[in-house]
Amino acid sequence: MRFSVHSDILKNGVLSVGKALPVRSAMPVLEGIHLVADEEGILLRCSDLTLQKEYRLSAIVEESGECVIKGRIFSDIVRKLPDGNVFFSMDGQTLTIRCGRTVNQLQCMEYDEFPQMTFDGDDTFTISFDREKGRKIIEHTTFAVALDDAHPALAGVLLESEGKTLSMVATDSFQFAKNTMTIEKEAPQKRVVVPGKTVTEIGRMLEEGEGAASLTFSRTHMKADMGATVLISRLIDSNYIDYKRILPKSCKTRVLVDRDALMESVDRAQLVSRDGNNSVLFLIGSDNMTVKAESVVGKVEDELSAQVMGDGLSIAFNPKFVMNVLKNVEEDKVYLECNSPINPCVIRPVNSDDYFYLVVPMRIF
Repeated sequence: MRFSVHSDILKNGVLSVGKALPVRSAMPVLEGIHLVADEEGILLRCSDLTLQKEYRLSAIVEESGECVIKGRIFSDIVRKLPDGNVFFSMDGQTLTIRCGRTVNQLQCMEYDEFPQMTFDGDDTFTISFDREKGRKIIEHTTFAVALDDAHPALAGVLLESEGKTLSMVATDSFQFAKNTMTIEKEAPQKRVVVPGKTVTEIGRMLEEGEGAASLTFSRTHMKADMGATVLISRLIDSNYIDYKRILPKSCKTRVLVDRDALMESVDRAQLVSRDGNNSVLFLIGSDNMTVKAESVVGKVEDELSAQVMGDGLSIAFNPKFVMNVLKNVEEDKVYLECNSPINPCVIRPVNSDDYFYLVVPMRIF
């Protein structure tokens, strides 16, 4: 194998696929980057058998071939290469990388065949959408994905399509996020659960290029094809919760408050609460609200201007979940909609129905 490629092009490709490298794997070969040189250029591939990412880059290939290189060290070497053309050659299991006066040699990993995921199926459908809108909706949803596999479906994001609407839903049972956007073409009415890691990786891919993006789904897999970069992932074969049953239909207390002011108050209160029961208390009066926290190290009370409609209320939250939501609302004002100290609180922007968040309160005894 022998080829040359500019260092900037190489860095973009290696750093892109390297984000899909598994931290640990029972199969050592999966901790490597599969490098293929052929008549079309260079193909870089990483996989953990549930998610596979490929990046095709332009190169001058003099002799085709393939190898698997330790992913972490290869990424580090490529990232620190000087500017200029990089020349690759392979002798046996040794890969030589030359760039200017810099020469690196790496021993390739032993493998018979790099495991590859394929995307096929008869019953497929495709969703096309604006790249920037897609990136935002992913960013504003994935923070609520469960970080453990106690409930497999909650470790994923529910995608719902119908007509020209695409919604993403995520929850870990303590916080809930639903975001909706308009898509370019009519889509069938479908529900699929995509692993949270996959959705996060798609968000990164959306930052790497320009133009429209598309996702294609089969019964068991999905493919994100964005030109030079292709991602294939398994879907989660588990039913998502019927989240519509937990969404409040009305509220007894609605509070209109400045988003930034509330974030700053909660941020100050959590400095004290973390040495106690890690809760902040919202005391909602007739025309204001107070954010309060108390622990062994002290206490804090922060009064905010607010417009209150309905009954007064005292309700406590884990400040982390409130901050997660507020960071993902882009408007200056938000509504807090509550029914009781034990029912979920809705947090939503004032001028948009595209974003919908719930935070489950804490019980303080």
